[in-house]
Amino acid sequence: MPEILKLPPHARETILDHCLASAPEEACGLIAVHEGEVVAVYPTPNDSPSPEDSFVVPPPDHYRALTHAESRGWSLAGSYHSHPRGGAAPSDTDIAKALDPGWFYLVVGLGAAPRITGWRIRAGVATEVELG
Repeated sequence: MPEILKLPPHARETILDHCLASAPEEACGLIAVHEGEVVAVYPTPNDSPSPEDSFVVPPPDHYRALTHAESRGWSLAGSYHSHPRGGAAPSDTDIAKALDPGWFYLVVGLGAAPRITGWRIRAGVATEVELG
């Protein structure tokens, strides 16, 4: 049975709006999760030196999101980023840079029909998570 992460409409809309507004550069941000549901989305700037094909969440933004989530009893438990010209699956670079095996990684493909997919990335293997 696949793992499920609940992604409510308001969270999905916030992520898609941020990714579409940031194109043609990659957008990125963080998510807080509580009891298997995304309860907060933290859009951030992309601090990458090559923002059209990689992403880096700025450390001060990461810290603010972590502090906000933990103050409410939530877990900062994942990130999202867009592929402005690609699909909604993690790239080889995404897989190589995934540091936390406990996190959810949301990938937004901005092709003809924008789409969000969820992933766990552990030991170099990406496994899709169902978004409910």
